[in-house]
Amino acid sequence: RYLALVATHAGTDPFGKVKAMIKDLIVKLMEQANSEADHKGYCDTELATNKLTRENKQSEVEELSANVDKHVAESAQLTEELAMLADALLELRKEQSEATSMRHKESSTNAATVADAKVAQVAVERATKVLKDFYAKAAGGSALLQGQSGISQEMSNASKEPYTGMQSESGG
Repeated sequence: RYLALVATHAGTDPFGKVKAMIKDLIVKLMEQANSEADHKGYCDTELATNKLTRENKQSEVEELSANVDKHVAESAQLTEELAMLADALLELRKEQSEATSMRHKESSTNAATVADAKVAQVAVERATKVLKDFYAKAAGGSALLQGQSGISQEMSNASKEPYTGMQSESGG
């Protein structure tokens, strides 16, 4: 019986079990290699996607940083212009105040001059009347002047024409 058992076992290939185990191990390793290949493909895809996303986000960050720098520069320039304009406005207000003050002084001086001129005009009219009356009396009764008719006519012409002074004598 023992021999029969040994014969049956001997009839069966002793390496058959080992071969089966090796085949099972090979199949298992192939499945594992396929699984790892799938996982590697997934990881490579994700890495490429992440790299692309990272590059896009980096370019957006650079663009936004450039915009921020540009706006900071514009803000600084506008702040500088604002300060210059504020100084110019202050200067204009100062000049306007000085001009207004000068106009008020000139206005009061002009008003005084006009008042003096009116008083002088009245005095000149009175003096002219006095002279006319004097020459009219002189022409009427006394012989103080020679050629009385010519003088009264000259006086009446002089009162009608404006006084031009001695312009011809001064070389002007």
